[in-house]
Amino acid sequence: MGEHHLSHGPANRGRYVLQTAAPLFVREPVGAPRGAVIVLHDVFGVTDYAEEACRRLARGGWLAVSPYLYYEHGGPAFDATELPVARGEMTRLTAEGLAADIAGARDYLTGRRGMPAPAVLGFSMGGYLATWAAAHHDLAGAVAVSPSGVEHAPWAGMAPLELLVADRRAPWLGVLGRDDRRLPPDAPERLRLAAAASGPHASVVLLPEAGHGFYRTGRPGHAPHADTEAWRRITAFLARFAAP
Repeated sequence: MGEHHLSHGPANRGRYVLQTAAPLFVREPVGAPRGAVIVLHDVFGVTDYAEEACRRLARGGWLAVSPYLYYEHGGPAFDATELPVARGEMTRLTAEGLAADIAGARDYLTGRRGMPAPAVLGFSMGGYLATWAAAHHDLAGAVAVSPSGVEHAPWAGMAPLELLVADRRAPWLGVLGRDDRRLPPDAPERLRLAAAASGPHASVVLLPEAGHGFYRTGRPGHAPHADTEAWRRITAFLARFAAP
């Protein structure tokens, strides 16, 4: 894969893929960016809704990039019927590789594009990784939507989400579905207590009638009202903490 890969169809104008540690899906805003955001995908990879998250951010004025975390095995994206295969791909990732991929995305934005420290927005496993990044990198802020790993990290060598929230170095927002059965029943309260620990601003939002994956537009489990509210919270958080 070369350095730049242009997409020539009109619907993809302004979209390209860039090779760093992991290749990046890049979405440019119209005009000068107000800031930068790294979007970390869920177990299904850089799918249509991961790309749409970048597009939504670009429409709001942000330079948005999403690393293809599965790139070492061809960078696949999976649909909802392929969850067991997607989970198998997820387990092949390593803490060392993920750290390099996130650092590569950050270095591209700050070093090559001259942006200030970016924010990070992650979904499910990406929500865990966004929180991990907030505890290990200088960032403008981090948003974790439907995060996994509250009690046990998804990968060896990484701390549970609860501890990462307490150790954050950047402002943090957790967006959880009240009906998310993959979370321990006391997860919201535990994360709120961790967020109340010393450190930058942190808060937890609990969305009613939203299960795990409520943000997946056009996919099973999508909750449009929760998705709209989540994006309202996300954009307010970014405007407060990630715009220079």
